[in-house]
Amino acid sequence: MTETSEEPTPDGSMPSAVPDAEQLASRFEADGVLLYLIDGQELSIVDIWPPHASAGTLKLQVGFGVTGLVARTRKPVLINADSPRNALHRRLLRLEPRQTVARMCVPLPGLEGEMVGVLAVHRSPDRPFDQADLDDAESLAALLGLQLHANRLWRAVSRHRTERDRLIEQAISAQEAERRRIAFDLHDGVTTALASMSFHLSSADLTVSRLEAGEPEGAGRRDAFDSVRQELATTRGLVDLAYNQTRAAISGLHSLVLDDLGLVAAIESLVQSAGRPGGPRIDFFVDPEADVDEVPDHAAAALYRIAQEVLSNAVKHSAAKRIVISLRRVGDSMVLGCADDGTGFDPEERLTARAQDNDGAQHFGLSSVAERCAMMEASLRIESAPGRGTTVLVELPLR
Repeated sequence: MTETSEEPTPDGSMPSAVPDAEQLASRFEADGVLLYLIDGQELSIVDIWPPHASAGTLKLQVGFGVTGLVARTRKPVLINADSPRNALHRRLLRLEPRQTVARMCVPLPGLEGEMVGVLAVHRSPDRPFDQADLDDAESLAALLGLQLHANRLWRAVSRHRTERDRLIEQAISAQEAERRRIAFDLHDGVTTALASMSFHLSSADLTVSRLEAGEPEGAGRRDAFDSVRQELATTRGLVDLAYNQTRAAISGLHSLVLDDLGLVAAIESLVQSAGRPGGPRIDFFVDPEADVDEVPDHAAAALYRIAQEVLSNAVKHSAAKRIVISLRRVGDSMVLGCADDGTGFDPEERLTARAQDNDGAQHFGLSSVAERCAMMEASLRIESAPGRGTTVLVELPLR
């Protein structure tokens, strides 16, 4: 007996002894075969013979129609003359108006008896399927079901991989955007302050040199001393400005309060720093039952960043009179909330498009919040409407 080596198929899987739709059609002397995969409450076609360009768009509901009932009841069906009402389904079966078809639908079990699909075979009503056909189809059901189960698992893996790659890409983009923001802050704030300090110190140094040379004299000399004092006072103010802006940039990178005093103190610090004269009133409420010590360090850091983002958005964009930040325990979850009475917005538009600042600089806003939630498997709920304020709720499972 000669051994043969199997080569992977183009999609990376190994060739299988499981018959495809064309082979099944030949086996049952059928006009066509549709192989359905159950995904939640829908059935979708994963293999069809003869091929049809619209096969991928047909979605049948579990429990409705012949195929859906087979998926729900797990019982095979033989019909001598059927006339499906779904127009796309009829096109896939290549039926003319008022034309009927003989059908055989067999449930396909996967691992541990889980229902994963339906085999649907059809041919002319002149040659209805009989018990021998059904016995033959049921002999293949387990093999076809295992293949479909593997197909479904592969699809799930592919979806998770795609989602993971998307999150990684967006996380990197968010990091780069944050670096650009910090660079702009340093350039427009600290660098400008340092350049002004240099100018004022140079002016003071020039005046001191003139005073050392004995000029000017009289009243002009007193004016020169006053000028030096004024330059030094201005420089001192610029030093304070550069110091505060540097601290703000460092705080934007990492919260020392979070490390030293924990999540509650860090959010309290955010609330205090976000307040401004003429701005909205900002309150922070903590549920006494919320044991924040149960929140892992990485999750606490993510919740802090989310609080920072939603609070910043509310202060800058909501035109609210009052903002309420809350941290509470709900069952086995920690819930962070931010509610305002501002102008509100359309959440769908905001989540699918990056907002633009007035100066054209991009910021990630709620998309950044959604990405952080996805990475720590927290749920995000946004309730808002134009003129009705905004509520953002982040629920983090603790177990």
